[in-house]
Amino acid sequence: MNRLLLVLILVSISVSVLFAQGSKGRMGNSTTPQATPSATASKSAKASPAASSVQSNDRSSTSQASQNRATNPTTTYGNATAKQSSQDRAVRTYDSKANRPATYAPPTNASVTKGGTSGGSQKVAPLKSSERGIVNWMSLEQALEKSKTEKRKIFVDMYTDWCGWCKHMDSTTFVNPAVAKYLNEHYYPVKFNAEQEKDIIFKDKTYKFKKNGARGYHELAALWLNNRLSFPTVVFLDETQQLIQPVPGYQDATKMQAIINYFGSDSHKKTPWETYEKNFANKR
Repeated sequence: MNRLLLVLILVSISVSVLFAQGSKGRMGNSTTPQATPSATASKSAKASPAASSVQSNDRSSTSQASQNRATNPTTTYGNATAKQSSQDRAVRTYDSKANRPATYAPPTNASVTKGGTSGGSQKVAPLKSSERGIVNWMSLEQALEKSKTEKRKIFVDMYTDWCGWCKHMDSTTFVNPAVAKYLNEHYYPVKFNAEQEKDIIFKDKTYKFKKNGARGYHELAALWLNNRLSFPTVVFLDETQQLIQPVPGYQDATKMQAIINYFGSDSHKKTPWETYEKNFANKR
């Protein structure tokens, strides 16, 4: 009897041991372990090459766009491509045709080292009396009358009485002998006060002075400047008095000489401004 009881106890212990080992084995072979934080991070860091490329390009595009907005604008004439920044919001396309100037602003505003209407502008010393040339300025009415007998382009110097840079251009740029000579020989040069109050008939339409705040503006000035009233601005009209392009900003004599030759020789119809300017500078 005692022997039978001992056997039963031993069998019971053996069964318990076998059951415990089986449970432990099943727990050790689990197929859904939880990943450690380091393993998760490592897995997420292994993105596909395509995805990495897209993310990199997005960041690059954003960075490039930011740089483009911060870059000083270099606008162009003719068939050249224009770059524009938020700093130069006055720039506006005048004519989309390939044989016309492509932009509203001149190519020289961002590149001149002397002059300009920005805060970093430096005024040029006026020429001595013996060195000065004289532009034969006339009124718009006189230029239109002369155009009836001899066709020429019309060069309009748009100014106001309070514009300091306009006066400075008078004493430096327009008294340059080469500039004065070319204007007199190839254009009808016109002085036009953008705030004059006299009615002007142009192409069978009457343009008037418009009161605006303490001052005002002339409707014809607003037409030629595409409602971008900044001064100084020079305006180029072709032989039939059609607007070619307004060029805003102070231009020194060197830049002005290139610009008036560019339009005066009709090079704007076939030659990009950058090419013309480079060739013009090399000939000097």
